[in-house]
Amino acid sequence: MSSPAAPPRRARKRDTTARHGGRLKRRVAVTIAAKLVLLTFLYLMFFSPSHRPRIDDAAVDRHLIPTR
Repeated sequence: MSSPAAPPRRARKRDTTARHGGRLKRRVAVTIAAKLVLLTFLYLMFFSPSHRPRIDDAAVDRHLIPTR
């Protein structure tokens, strides 16, 4: 009796995990950086202290206790 034939050897694929992992890390880093830039821009345009109204005690009194 002869032994069964060994299955044909497949060509080994190169391990591309490291290459794709690096590409994914770079893509995530660029996305996070872009979001930080956008959030900083929005803060400076709409929420920075220079855009806040000045509120003093007299203004609060006028709004809460109107004179007749």
